[in-house]
Amino acid sequence: MTLREYILHWREAYDKNQSRPTTYAAHGYLFKNHILPGLGNIPLEELTAEQVGDFLEERKHFGGHRPESPEYPGLGEHTMRHIHRLLQQCLEQAIQDGLIAENPARAFHYPKPKKVSANVLTPAEVEDYLDVADRLGHLPMFLLALTAGLRQGELIALKWSDLDVKMWTLTISESRSVERRELVEYEGGTRTVCLTQEVVELLDVEHARHPSSPLMFMHPATQRPYSPQMVRRMHNEIVKEAGLDHIRFADLRHTCAVLALQNGMDTKEVSQMLGHFRTSMTRQNYAPYLTCPAAKSENNPNEASQEELRQAADILGNLLKF
Repeated sequence: MTLREYILHWREAYDKNQSRPTTYAAHGYLFKNHILPGLGNIPLEELTAEQVGDFLEERKHFGGHRPESPEYPGLGEHTMRHIHRLLQQCLEQAIQDGLIAENPARAFHYPKPKKVSANVLTPAEVEDYLDVADRLGHLPMFLLALTAGLRQGELIALKWSDLDVKMWTLTISESRSVERRELVEYEGGTRTVCLTQEVVELLDVEHARHPSSPLMFMHPATQRPYSPQMVRRMHNEIVKEAGLDHIRFADLRHTCAVLALQNGMDTKEVSQMLGHFRTSMTRQNYAPYLTCPAAKSENNPNEASQEELRQAADILGNLLKF
């Protein structure tokens, strides 16, 4: 049995049932683009630590999507850690299945990267960021990201059917993703965030620009979903123009959470808005900003009410006037 054959078995027998749909899809990407081309044809029993080491070293230096470009020849530590962990996890199961005696991937270790502290935009930086986004024609997308705390993957996978114009709400499908510039739907949960009237009206204008498309945000040339790389380039263009080169896309989400916590929203409401599985995750991530009594309080496990979420949206709307 080759490693390729075992990986296909592992994907169906274990990975598919134990991983979230989006995680399963991400694993498939790593296998197809990295692990299988490099190691797939080696017999499972003959795979050695030396071969794994050579593979990891090659990916580190030459595993980029555009190896022909001198600017993007290799892979970063974050991606390398994911590749190594996935390979090691698969081979651990092969040991339990009695197919190999030792895991050759154990000889290597990629430490967990140090957590990067959040950069929270100041009111002046928010104003500069949104002014440039408006000037470049990207205001609806990035204002929504900033006021609703959306992840990048959630933002590019939105459809107009997710927006309730009358109720001023947006339903986030937590198991929908963009893969190879196409929307892919998996079974999974949703969450609802409340929007301000101004944001809804801005999105309504955006809808009028391409009313026949089900996509909320689409690439104007291809009429397909934006790729994550394209959104990052758009964001980088905004921060460069605004002189905010220290701001990452994820910092829009952090800014949304911190502004909400510092202005009266409690952790239950913020946790639901961000899509955290547990309120304790929100408290842990934003502990330095839990300064007001409402944010510090221990909340019951019930979901925030619609009225609480509406008040939360109003708080953010007043803070992020554009």
